[in-house]
Amino acid sequence: MFVFFLLNPLWASPESQPISSEASSLTEENLTSVEEEQEQTTVQEQAPNYYQPPPDIDLILSEIQFKGAQRLDEFALRSAISLRENSRINNTIIRSAIKSVYKTGYVEDVSVELIRNENGSATLIFNVKEKPAIQSFAIKGNKKISEDTLNEVITIEALDIYNESTIRQNIQAMRDKYIEKGYYLVEINPVLVDVGNDLVELTFDIKEKKRVSIQSLELSGTEGVPARKLKRYMQTKEAGILSFMGKSGSYNEAVLQSDVQILRSALMEEGYADAQIGQPEIFLSVDKRYLRIQIAVNEGIQYKIGNLKLQGAFIEEEGLSKEAALQILSGDNAAQVSERWQKELNRLNKVRKTNPDAKPQEGWEQPVQQWLDFREGHPALQEEDVFKLSTMQLTLQELVNLYGDQGYAFVNVVPLTSTNPETGTMDITFDIQTGKKLKIGKIDITGNDPTFDKVIRREIPINEGDLYSGSAIEESRIELMQLGFFGDVNISTPRSKQISDELELKVDVEEQPTGSFSIGAGFSNLENFMFNANISKNNFLGLGYTMSIAANVSSVQQQGNLQLYDPYFLDSRWTLRVHGYSMARQFMENEYQRGGSLAVGRYLDRKDDLRLEMDYTFEETGLTSIDSYKQKVLGGQLFRNGLTSTAGLSFVADKRNNRINATQGFYLVASANLSGGLQLNDEELLNLLGGSFNFYETRLNLRLYQPLIKSKRLIFRYNLTLGQLGSTDGTIIPYIHRYRAGGINSVRGFNWFSLGPSVRALGQTNSSGTSTIFIGSDDPSAGDDRLVVGGTETWINNIELESPIVPSAGISLVAFLDAGNAFGDPWGEGGISARQLRFAYGGGVRWMSPMGPLRFEWGVPINPYSNERPYVFDFSMGSFF
Repeated sequence: MFVFFLLNPLWASPESQPISSEASSLTEENLTSVEEEQEQTTVQEQAPNYYQPPPDIDLILSEIQFKGAQRLDEFALRSAISLRENSRINNTIIRSAIKSVYKTGYVEDVSVELIRNENGSATLIFNVKEKPAIQSFAIKGNKKISEDTLNEVITIEALDIYNESTIRQNIQAMRDKYIEKGYYLVEINPVLVDVGNDLVELTFDIKEKKRVSIQSLELSGTEGVPARKLKRYMQTKEAGILSFMGKSGSYNEAVLQSDVQILRSALMEEGYADAQIGQPEIFLSVDKRYLRIQIAVNEGIQYKIGNLKLQGAFIEEEGLSKEAALQILSGDNAAQVSERWQKELNRLNKVRKTNPDAKPQEGWEQPVQQWLDFREGHPALQEEDVFKLSTMQLTLQELVNLYGDQGYAFVNVVPLTSTNPETGTMDITFDIQTGKKLKIGKIDITGNDPTFDKVIRREIPINEGDLYSGSAIEESRIELMQLGFFGDVNISTPRSKQISDELELKVDVEEQPTGSFSIGAGFSNLENFMFNANISKNNFLGLGYTMSIAANVSSVQQQGNLQLYDPYFLDSRWTLRVHGYSMARQFMENEYQRGGSLAVGRYLDRKDDLRLEMDYTFEETGLTSIDSYKQKVLGGQLFRNGLTSTAGLSFVADKRNNRINATQGFYLVASANLSGGLQLNDEELLNLLGGSFNFYETRLNLRLYQPLIKSKRLIFRYNLTLGQLGSTDGTIIPYIHRYRAGGINSVRGFNWFSLGPSVRALGQTNSSGTSTIFIGSDDPSAGDDRLVVGGTETWINNIELESPIVPSAGISLVAFLDAGNAFGDPWGEGGISARQLRFAYGGGVRWMSPMGPLRFEWGVPINPYSNERPYVFDFSMGSFF
């Protein structure tokens, strides 16, 4: 026997109206009111007027069917209802299922057929009528924001079923884009046009209206802290003259609410711990173009720090003594305290071999100045100082780091504060609870394509099975960023799912371009037309190698070089550098250098910042043409060609925050080299290395980098170069190896290699605008002129201030002051003298272009000589320092 029931739609709202073929408009307000009406009528449940169920339905559901759905996925409908086959159903359950189907928002009508089967079970059939599908959508009326920008936030796709909730979400997403630009009064209305076959066309009709800007932002009640100072912390800003170029002056409700919390934090930073911030009051001008915002501030009392206390868990045998924690309060760095404990522990382990009961040495916590350690601590938390929220937070974090370095990953440090308004003091007690020690389990590296895992692992000073160490994890992040291979490094330590006392170490890196291929041409007043080709890769093959091939050709310079550097040769702590080059230039003389070098280095510290390097260079050097006069100058020893065989030893200290584009830290290279051999006596020469020349060179290069403001938008840079040459066989050091200053990579504002000791010689100096060449004469009646022969010592100083003006494009402005010269006569007499320094100043533009770094710089010499130019413009490809 079959029993048939037709259940009318349970939704108690007016009957569905067909969409007219004419365009109909549904505003956001309409959408809201329709949904509210639907929700209201649903709650009222007027079902008895539409649904008269048979009494006492209590059946086993054997099958569920959906009919009428053309585009809707049956799985989505099944997921919406709570019914399952072989479950019991009654009137209430059926009513609830009908509601659930309707609430999906994709159906206009739904009815149910209940078929009672002979075995006592029932089949439930849902007959649904879908809402029309969106054939296409368009955006109309947008002028201030491009269609592409709006399309980025629209989630609707062709043939999606029309859903009011989804439409409303998309409208809000578009509104958010307009609000970011200050168009707070924008109206976006969805307009539907029926095109037949249950399809509609959707148009978002936008009325942008005028931009609403903040005319005034007023903070009332501020006395101890000026309102102008507080407003600097806020993200909400008053409109200015150039507000149309950015977001300044735009109103955003979420941002303004965030500013309320920022203001409270800013006042706490000034000691006003009880400060209260009222809710912003917003007033709209009559023409609806401007906003006036008022925020009431009640500063309260400015507190000073009263008593400072520590309580909780102190474990002296793990370096977590109360004295160690007090060092943190005094401004010390947790990583440094942990390093001191490690040294004390190493000493203690040696002592305990003969004295098992030995205790840690008293006072091990006290700081000791370490060479080349420039790590900064944090502001000290001291009694009687004005309370600063940031100082307390930094102290708290360092206490967490101190305990974290001993494996207590989830140590809980709570600052308990007690204020006394009468005395204006705040007592602070740091309560420390350690929790359980945890180890590092699996180390998982992601995002490293093409970089090999081993390149990243060697920068992580923590291994699987080691105790958790917060400082080691932070050090890992810093070391990975210093490589310059990654745009971002994120390290997280979620709990292991397999072992309760282990944490997983997840390292997620974001690769950034580390190589470049460029072919370019340019023009310089010094070199005229230039051709440049360069291939470089700072992470060659993903193995961390540095590789470069370059060729530069101009009217006065032709050079090419090939270099490969492995910072961890054969995965060891040794380095290997191979370099081959060929150079010819025609600045003061027609010079050439052709050769190659091999260098092997060894890291000296745990962080691989200090390195000792041994190198050997073999090259052919000299002048391509030497006139008859120069062959006789200084007995023919000055202008001569030959082979140079050099061995050297260098010490390198690299403490830069980024080894490709440094903004903080320093770089130091000190080297000593020997070419050829040593003169044992007047007649005997010990030729150790061979070659044509015998001399030594000592050299020092120091580069300092320091941001002058916290945002790092103004960087101070200093470059110092000192050098000394000395003959080991009594002969004059040849011209090609002597020091000469001047040029874009030396003392700017002067022509290349034009500065240095000179002699008066027969002949004349010819200047072509790109170079200055001395042409000698054998005629004894000829006039004499200045012949730059170079010096045996050099001192170069370069001071720069650089500020990025378009950071996203890599464009920055630079101002500089240079001072330098070469010193010492041809025989090596005389030395560096500050009175002989030549000075120049200037500025320029730098661009980190796709072809590599480009420099455009103007230098102006101070007190130039009569034969020197009043200013020099230089263009160069490549970095300076």
